[in-house]
Amino acid sequence: MADEADVKLTAAEMAAFVRAVGRAQKRRRILLGGYLLALAVMLVGTVAALVVYGRAPRGTFVGWVFLCPFAAVGAILWLFGRWARRT
Repeated sequence: MADEADVKLTAAEMAAFVRAVGRAQKRRRILLGGYLLALAVMLVGTVAALVVYGRAPRGTFVGWVFLCPFAAVGAILWLFGRWARRT
């Protein structure tokens, strides 16, 4: 049985391996960017929703405003996931 240090790859196999690792890193970088953007949108959106809720006149229903950050985060994660899958 060959040890990991004894394994020899051809130039074509090594090039294919390097391309595969590069694609995986690019996908992860895209997903990480999506996660960070989603985090920022969630924080800013929640604070904005609290401000809108606090400034609304008494008796006015503005509970829907708390759904907006979740919808935006869902859209961001979906779009970045599609982008990463296409890459």
